[in-house]
Amino acid sequence: MNAWRTVWLVMGRDLGARRKAAAVVTLITLTLVVGGIVVAALATEGSGTALQGSEADRVLASLSVVILFLALVTTGQVISEGVAEEKRSRVVEVVLSTAAPRHLLIGKSLAIGLIGLAEVLLLVGAVAAAGVALDAFELPRATAGTLAAVVGWFLMGFAFYAAVYGAAGSLVAPHENSANAALPVTLVMMIGYFAGLSAPGGDSLLIQVLSLLPPTASMTMPLRIAYGDAAAWEVALSAALTLAAAYGTIRLGARLYAGALMRGGRVRWRDAWRNAAHLG
Repeated sequence: MNAWRTVWLVMGRDLGARRKAAAVVTLITLTLVVGGIVVAALATEGSGTALQGSEADRVLASLSVVILFLALVTTGQVISEGVAEEKRSRVVEVVLSTAAPRHLLIGKSLAIGLIGLAEVLLLVGAVAAAGVALDAFELPRATAGTLAAVVGWFLMGFAFYAAVYGAAGSLVAPHENSANAALPVTLVMMIGYFAGLSAPGGDSLLIQVLSLLPPTASMTMPLRIAYGDAAAWEVALSAALTLAAAYGTIRLGARLYAGALMRGGRVRWRDAWRNAAHLG
């Protein structure tokens, strides 16, 4: 009970500290996304070229991939930079006097995850609403499944990456940018992102393989769902693999986070792992 109370307190602290910045970023992103749809609608006004059927499926799927990638990278980097900032300011020394490292990481990740989820819901809803209101496209029959897939795979992708981003932020030296430590994680995510956007369809062999691999499933499985090319067993297998891998990354990330957080300067992954073992 005390552990969950600690997590709740950490969540409240981070939500309060980041809600204004999150609101500004969300407003800017929302303006750009809806503005793009408005421009497209005005450019095709009166031409009868509103997207329908498979074309609307393709647009919706591509927008979903973009939204998922931006949401996962943004929330991950916020976690990484937040951890690095606490390490630089030594605030973490005070916090750790009353909270275990894993509870601190879980609370921070949940807070930022809630913000990210709210952004995803808002952006996806705004895209769908603006597209229909401006006759930019007709909602395809796959819409409901696609929107549900975007939200679900954001949650699973966030669970997979959040602890790793947190661990990356705890490894940096005070003068370093946490984005440098998190770059390998972001590069892995970019593989799924660019593969998804450049794929001719959801039934290509590359997309089929990437949609089953936990590091890239979040950006590619929603694409296959939107195209209607993903069998039920493939969706279930991909989700099971991603959730199992997320459990592993949470355990790994929490251990590295605990082993590196109180160390000054840059910490190697191996040293953080060994130091966590000494901490018990």
